[in-house]
Amino acid sequence: MKRQQPTHFGPYPYNSLLDMEIEQIDWLRWQRLVNTVAAMFDAPATFINQANRKGIEVIVASELPDTRYSPGGHSDVDTNIYCHHVVKDSKELYVRDAGADEQWLDNPEYTEDNYASYLGMPICWPDGSVFGTLCVLDTHPTNYPDSYVKALAVIKEVIDSDLKHLYRENQLLTLSYTDPLTLIYNRRGFSDLMNSTRELARRLNRQLVLLYFDLDHFKMINDRYGHQVGDEHLKTFAKTLKSNSRTCDLVARWGGDEFVVLIHAETPASISLYDKRLQRALAQLDITPAIEYSMGHAVIKPDDIGANQTLLDIADQQMYSQKQAKHATKPQS
Repeated sequence: MKRQQPTHFGPYPYNSLLDMEIEQIDWLRWQRLVNTVAAMFDAPATFINQANRKGIEVIVASELPDTRYSPGGHSDVDTNIYCHHVVKDSKELYVRDAGADEQWLDNPEYTEDNYASYLGMPICWPDGSVFGTLCVLDTHPTNYPDSYVKALAVIKEVIDSDLKHLYRENQLLTLSYTDPLTLIYNRRGFSDLMNSTRELARRLNRQLVLLYFDLDHFKMINDRYGHQVGDEHLKTFAKTLKSNSRTCDLVARWGGDEFVVLIHAETPASISLYDKRLQRALAQLDITPAIEYSMGHAVIKPDDIGANQTLLDIADQQMYSQKQAKHATKPQS
């Protein structure tokens, strides 16, 4: 039998949850979920794993005699185990019988621990990138019904929601944090929550992106159509920004016709995707005149110690450069 070339997995950039005190996670609930999955599948092992700097690390393990890995145990990134493929491909993996597929002949989970069946699903960070896996392993080949697979997907979504909660903690809308016109965060609310969000991202070794928006021709709209129309434009843009963002993102009116959004984004493509989604959503609105904007951004690396105002200035200047370029090619009416 011809052996496949080994699959190499890149290093994962995130810090381990087990090395930090993360109070926002209900660890007991995660343990109950894992135990429930093991019982439902009648399987000897169920895990919540994280892809982090150690490789694939067990975060929560089923409490059964035949569960062979414990929390804190991990496999290196150059080891061909099932979960690496789930993380790399960002999709569900179901191996009914590893013995029937030569891909797993160098997988120690199969060759050493006799886990012949694997069903795993990606658990995702708020930006959609993969946190790790929820998986079920068995020492015998399996053929789970679709209803079981769907049930596992529902439990996986519960864990996804808990990861979003990491960033939603302390983001309660209060009068002092809310812009009264648009009902999104005001400058004070955004500034306070940006500090806590940056600190959590630093601890988890995650990247953020600050987006800075300014509405185009807003003064002309106020002058020509009146302040009531201008206010409606501000409210509509704020609502569209909010609907275009994830629940863990911070969306605020910075002042006047300027808005800021703090998103979780691991790749540069996330910025252009956000911009395209927002433009598409605004284009679908039946509004006269149409809402247009200029946008700038600043990438916030986990080890970035720059002040919030410095980052805001970078994004603001980039936004201003975009606005000036528009005016140079398209005179304002």
